Amino acid sequence: MKTYIWGIPTRLFHWLLATGFIIAYILSDFEDYMNFHFAFGLMVGVLIIFRLIYGLIGPKYSLFNNFPIGLRNQINFIKTFFDNSKKYTGHNPPASFVMILIFIVGISCSLSGYLLYKSNFSENILFFNKEIFEEIHEIFANLLLGLVILHLLGIISDTIFHYKVGTLKSIFTGFKNIEDENIKSNLFLKIFAVIWFTAAIFIFYQAYNFTKISENEVEQQNSIQSEDEDD
Repeated sequence: MKTYIWGIPTRLFHWLLATGFIIAYILSDFEDYMNFHFAFGLMVGVLIIFRLIYGLIGPKYSLFNNFPIGLRNQINFIKTFFDNSKKYTGHNPPASFVMILIFIVGISCSLSGYLLYKSNFSENILFFNKEIFEEIHEIFANLLLGLVILHLLGIISDTIFHYKVGTLKSIFTGFKNIEDENIKSNLFLKIFAVIWFTAAIFIFYQAYNFTKISENEVEQQNSIQSEDEDD
């Protein structure tokens, strides 16, 4: 028996978030690609904002009230981990907790990155200078990387010990080998999903162009200053 638990919006969000963060993290070490780093970072933030809304209005297993994050659930999960009769249709307790942290840290990382970029054009923002924003942004980026690694380890362990459930496959197909209620979507959620991913692509495009324009303006200002000094 298969149950449809992850709709296309949830799966698309998962892969776009993973791709956006990984690319942004890798490009953070390359000065020549900071425009792409900035664009992917903002896209990640927009994706998470919409996912937070989706967690309130979306289908059953994507809803936050379906996330068993409580302490009792965490303890029961540990006690029954090797009990194959205990199955979770949606996120299991540790995965639910890690996902919530990914959303919080991801938003914080994206926001701190935006403020870091803005600090390049202003001495102080919110009474903080560029060095402070740089340090904060790096902390959040590394925390997010750690959470992503935890998420991957969780998927690996679930695949090893509960392979028949098909958690890994569900990230691609949306189905788990479990008997439960299939998710249902409606026109409103479909429209919301279109707005969600259109907004993410739009922000990516705008952020990329904005950084290119800003870089050109800075280069022009530096050129003018150099000419003035030469005169």
